[in-house]
Amino acid sequence: MKRKTLIMGLIGMIILQPINVQAADCANGAGTEIKGNDHGTYCVSKASMNWWSAHAWCDAIGMKLAPLSECECRDESNCDMMKQCPNLYGAGGNWVWTTTPSGSSSAYAVHLDNCSVPANPRTHNNGALCL
Repeated sequence: MKRKTLIMGLIGMIILQPINVQAADCANGAGTEIKGNDHGTYCVSKASMNWWSAHAWCDAIGMKLAPLSECECRDESNCDMMKQCPNLYGAGGNWVWTTTPSGSSSAYAVHLDNCSVPANPRTHNNGALCL
């Protein structure tokens, strides 16, 4: 009986292994994983999309569009505090949406290279920053 339990446990571990490998991949290759300077691991879409589609894309991969507060640095020794988005400074060259609105027709976007944080029309195409 113990032998059967051991064999079933090993088979279960082997079957689950591909699932664990897929989960580590950011959106099954449709996104790129980035890490914040101070905290957070994010999935950034490779495709550009409007703000509403960015919300839907993050939801579809089991994540949420990140709020602008993810720019904040909790430990200033880890970040360049002269940047508008110190936690994400230098994380890539893409423009990405945040979930944070700016008025009724705009939302904040972050440029991951220089970390400027303008309000863009929600119809504009940027990547999705998922958390």
